[in-house]
Amino acid sequence: MRISRINHCLALSALALLLLICQPGYSQESERNQPQAIEVSNGLYVLERSGCNITVSAGHDGVLVIDTGYQNQAEKNKVRIAAISEDPIRIIFNTHYHYDHVGGNEALSKNGAIIIAQKNSRKRMSEEWKTPEILGMKWPTIPPYPETFLSRVSFNKSITVHFNDDTVQAIHFPNAHSDSDAIIFFRKANVIHTGDLYLSNGFPIIDITQGGTVSGYIAAVERIIELCDEDTKLIPGHGPISDRKGLQAYRDMLMAAQDRIDELMKEGKALEEVVAADPTVGLFRGGEKSWLPPKLFIYCVYQELLKL
Repeated sequence: MRISRINHCLALSALALLLLICQPGYSQESERNQPQAIEVSNGLYVLERSGCNITVSAGHDGVLVIDTGYQNQAEKNKVRIAAISEDPIRIIFNTHYHYDHVGGNEALSKNGAIIIAQKNSRKRMSEEWKTPEILGMKWPTIPPYPETFLSRVSFNKSITVHFNDDTVQAIHFPNAHSDSDAIIFFRKANVIHTGDLYLSNGFPIIDITQGGTVSGYIAAVERIIELCDEDTKLIPGHGPISDRKGLQAYRDMLMAAQDRIDELMKEGKALEEVVAADPTVGLFRGGEKSWLPPKLFIYCVYQELLKL
């Protein structure tokens, strides 16, 4: 009798769990931790919170992917992409070589997808990536990637692919966020994936140890603005989908911060004093919190201005 009662309780518990799982909106994994597919144009989607923003073009030619996120999220991202289209991934573009943008290269290209990147991206990925601690911020040391992660097609200034009824152009911007940055421009859809040349959720960090420069970064932003019109949709490397107006505000924010830092340096202030003065205060969307600590950008600007 006691065993029967226990079995009955277990059966009711199982039924309750089943009913809960079937409820709309129920998820065994927190919804906020899952990348959400957002359609930005016909057949063109963005997966947010995947380590970086991942763009997916799905159509009669198959699937084209821009950036692949963290390595430990690769299998989950494959599932997300398959939910958009079960067609094979044919092409993968990397906007640059940083580990949060290329970690899924091997897993997503396993069935024959061709990886395309600017030539310096393959070079950097073939070497150990180790950057010094910056104002208390530490970074992982990334060993050289195996061949299965590296681009099979490398370009210098630009490359054009005709895919899913669109002209897809990758354009290199030298010495900006790094020395390997490229934007991916869907000409027909009028959508640009900027990689980390635009972070709509705060201040950037410049990889100054691997060819990046603040002046080159701002010049790249200016050039992207010139490529846009009022209808262009911008997919940043991190942060919400944006537009030309948002990018212009981003440019103004960076330049205002740079001017403030320059003034503090002209007063003879050392790096620690400049950081303490908080020269970026109020610049990001009226005081919202930046995804990356603004002190990282301050450090990069300070180091570059110090050399002038």
